[in-house]
Parts: sequence; structure tokens; C-alpha cells
Amino acid sequence: MTVREMLESDIPAVCEIEKECFTAEAWSEESFSYRIGKPQFISLVAVEADEVVGYIAATEISDEQYLDSLAVRADYRGQGVATSLMKAAFSQKKSVFLEVRESNMAAISLYKKLGFTEYAIRKSYYDNPTENAIMMRTE
Repeated sequence: MTVREMLESDIPAVCEIEKECFTAEAWSEESFSYRIGKPQFISLVAVEADEVVGYIAATEISDEQYLDSLAVRADYRGQGVATSLMKAAFSQKKSVFLEVRESNMAAISLYKKLGFTEYAIRKSYYDNPTENAIMMRTE
């Protein structure tokens, strides 16, 4: 598996993964396309056998980075894809912030393994279903 910059040609596959993972909250092709080539955005894909199997979208603001979206195809979960994407996106020594559904134990476990700590709760942050967000960060 390799991790590389997202290309316009990757966006249909990225959107399929997005819909598989996030259903009602899925980003549009336009949302991903807008980010490509802009220096404040990090847009990477994980590729295996010429197929996109995961992606990460993040934003850089000054000395901070924000995880906007991370998803891996169901048949590639548990194989280190998300870890590789996180390490590639956040290799610089900057503070990184994210929100995660409080029921998403797999993601919370991954983030803790990568050194994130919980610092706040956002009540009713997510829709479909309504759920709190755990806010996490690295130091």
C-alpha cells in the first residue's frame, strides 16, 4: 500500500468510500475537488493494487492541523491503512485536533494509540443519529 496526494481522478473512489462510511453526512465530489492543490489543505489517498482504499482530508491553520475526514474501505479496515494515512498527513510537529462520534470506539482507539487525548465533549454535534462528539488533540 502507498499513500500519496489525492488527484482529481481519485475523487469518485473517495466519494464511494465516503458514502460507505458516513451515509447522510457524506461530502460531495465538489467538496473534495475544492481542496486539491490548495496549500492549507491536506488531501491524501491510500492505494493498493491501483485502487483507492482510504483517504484523509485535513486543514492546516498556522501551527495547528485539523482532521476533517478519514475513512477506509470496509474490506481494508484493521490493516493499518488509517494509521498510515494519519502518520503521512500529520508528520510535522504541530498540534492536531479532531472530533469523533462517541460511539466510534475503533476510531477512538486508533487516535489514542497515535497519541491523541480527549479534552472536551460537544453535545449533540452529529446528526443521523444525534450524538455527542469527543474532541481530541495531540500536544
